[in-house]
Amino acid sequence: MKILIAASGFDSPRKHEVNIFALDQAKALRDAGHDVRFAAVDTRSIRHSRPWGCYRYTLDGIPVYYASVPCGALPMGLPELAGRLAASGIRRAIAKDGWKPDIIHQHFGLELAAMAEREGIPFVFTEHSSLHNRALSPEKAEHLKRKYECCAAVLAVSRALAKNMRANTGVEAIVVPNIVDTARFAPKRNAHERFTFVSAGNLIPVKNMAGLLHAFAALHGEPRLIIFGDGPESGALRALCAELGLYSRVSFRGHCPREELAEAYAAADCFVLASRSETFGVAYIEAMAAGLPVIATRCGGPEDFVTEENGILIPVDDESALAGAMERMMLRRADYDSAAIAADTRRKFAPETIAARLTELYEGVLSC
Repeated sequence: MKILIAASGFDSPRKHEVNIFALDQAKALRDAGHDVRFAAVDTRSIRHSRPWGCYRYTLDGIPVYYASVPCGALPMGLPELAGRLAASGIRRAIAKDGWKPDIIHQHFGLELAAMAEREGIPFVFTEHSSLHNRALSPEKAEHLKRKYECCAAVLAVSRALAKNMRANTGVEAIVVPNIVDTARFAPKRNAHERFTFVSAGNLIPVKNMAGLLHAFAALHGEPRLIIFGDGPESGALRALCAELGLYSRVSFRGHCPREELAEAYAAADCFVLASRSETFGVAYIEAMAAGLPVIATRCGGPEDFVTEENGILIPVDDESALAGAMERMMLRRADYDSAAIAADTRRKFAPETIAARLTELYEGVLSC
């Protein structure tokens, strides 16, 4: 099957760090025997320095069509125009190669829907956005409903997101979760002296790293906390860390490649992320694939995969409950079977598992 996987907001050819879940999916489908290509629509702000235009290159053996239209803050309607310009460049580049997909599957945006309609190709869309975590205005809900109804299939990455999409638009989404890279994230234990918590996420309010620091400050003993990620709250969080007297036990590592993250998980005891909202939560399943139990909030996505066997779920914005969960984890870490956590995560989210589900879905779409 010829499959074009696409993503909006994908990073430039230099980095490959933004919205990489779709690229992981493309690799999984390629490894399952399909003829897969990847399209990246990048209409992010001009603050992300990069050239204009459409470029073709190869990444991990997959042909990539990367269309860059730096936008910045634009009046309503113009971002969609920029997306159409980017999609037009991708369509011309694919046509020049003499390749036509049997199906187009886009994540995060709908820019290639017009290309699919023009070429008579079924269009599948996966929603990731937290936009649906609140009630939408009637105008916005109707706009999204019309967009979704043009798709051959609409997917959501979690049951909570699918439920919210149904409440907002009436559209029934099929739940297909994100992939975890089980080649990178696998059980491995490195010796370390003190109990170590690790967290990973953008340093933005929705990830609630400040709440994590407050909870960590209330713990007994001398555990360590390693935080991966970067963002606008970086300076404020470091200042809070100093104010709470935690600098000797908290380490900010910034943004890092996934290989470095996997190494950190091997030297940690528990993953903790107190998000206020998640439509899925890839960071959790990466840690679980490495055999770590997790502490998560009931914020949408984690409820699909965090159980008593692999972690602890707590309410959102409850620092007391978070501190209590971290204390329990330090006392009862031996109750969690790392090998079993990793095996169960692989069974549910491994590339071959998700590729098989998508193949079945595509075959159903093409048979209609």
